[in-house]
Amino acid sequence: MHETSIVNSIIATLEQEFEAEKLQKMKAIHLKVGILSNIEPRLLHNAYDVYHLRDGRFQNVALKIESTQLKIQCEVCDHVTNVENYRFLCENCERPSKNVIEGEEMLIHKIEFDD
Repeated sequence: MHETSIVNSIIATLEQEFEAEKLQKMKAIHLKVGILSNIEPRLLHNAYDVYHLRDGRFQNVALKIESTQLKIQCEVCDHVTNVENYRFLCENCERPSKNVIEGEEMLIHKIEFDD
């Protein structure tokens, strides 16, 4: 389950970016996960819950995951299209496109802290 290593990477990133005092005030981690990222949000939540059993520092920190839509940008007309049913066709000129601009990412979008 690679979601466990993803959770470990998220925690390591937060520990590098914020001081321990700031981490103690953290209340939520917001992620954006694309449909083509090969990450299952439910499994990521499970891995995050298991992390709490090992390390209680983030026990009161919520993990919130937003799934992002799959979008392409046409190489011919530059139009941005939301891909539906995995049909990679520009809705403007109806030409196929493999230029994915959103939907493959997994990123820490926002961190919430208690004031």
